[in-house]
Amino acid sequence: MAVQAESGIASTANSTAISGAAVAANLTTQYNDTRPDCGKPSMPAFLCRGVTMRSTVASNDYSSWNPSPHSQTSGGVSFSYLSKDAKFTGLVFGQKNGFIFYPVLAKPAGTRQIEVLCSYPVDGATQLRLAPGCGAHPYSPDRSRRCQTIGVTTAEQWLTNRISSLDMCSFDVRDSMNHLGADSFYQTIRAHRLGNFFAQQHAYIELILKTWPQNIPNELPIQAFFYLDGGLAGAQHDQRDFFNKTGGRVMPIIKITLPRTASEDAQFIYSAADQVK
Repeated sequence: MAVQAESGIASTANSTAISGAAVAANLTTQYNDTRPDCGKPSMPAFLCRGVTMRSTVASNDYSSWNPSPHSQTSGGVSFSYLSKDAKFTGLVFGQKNGFIFYPVLAKPAGTRQIEVLCSYPVDGATQLRLAPGCGAHPYSPDRSRRCQTIGVTTAEQWLTNRISSLDMCSFDVRDSMNHLGADSFYQTIRAHRLGNFFAQQHAYIELILKTWPQNIPNELPIQAFFYLDGGLAGAQHDQRDFFNKTGGRVMPIIKITLPRTASEDAQFIYSAADQVK
């Protein structure tokens, strides 16, 4: 899958353009990487590969990278996970833009490591779940708890347990899982694929990350702002907001084209024309 960028970007003296093209290339590499783990059974794949992204709605009333009031209460923030072996066709509520976190093992020095608490092979209906979004759902209190607590450790068992759409247990991928952590997340990916969830509504892998404090943009491992078709204005708003609230840091905007079929791949495109900073 080729990375697309405006012609001449690599040769320009504009360092922002160079870094933007490099970010698109890095995202493509992360997307294409399908290792089951990051070198050890205790290191889940999301630590080194894939695209961990959160869709947001631009507003002058808050900054997109700040956890929502619900997340401040629950202790968890919802993200989607995109990779060559975990594809999807659209974001939650049809949202069109947001931001991407670096994989933990690639995050810049001085930024926080935000722990991933659990994962779901599809949208986990986490808004109503017990905190931090990994606990039981009130409409299915027995089958929707953390998978390991009900004896579910494989993708096949997860699919068997899912009798209705809310019978979804969460795979525990916290650091405390140690040598079981990598396989727990890989079973999430396997269930996503075995369940043929690609083209269904809300068919993205959902991650719950630990809530971070408000108003710390310089400490967050943000790799890029992104948009889908129709979402450029929102991404540009967030790029301006980030610039203004970090003392002039420029975070590139990347266009993501999601696959339309299971055989297609996502594309990550940097264009100088999209940037407002």
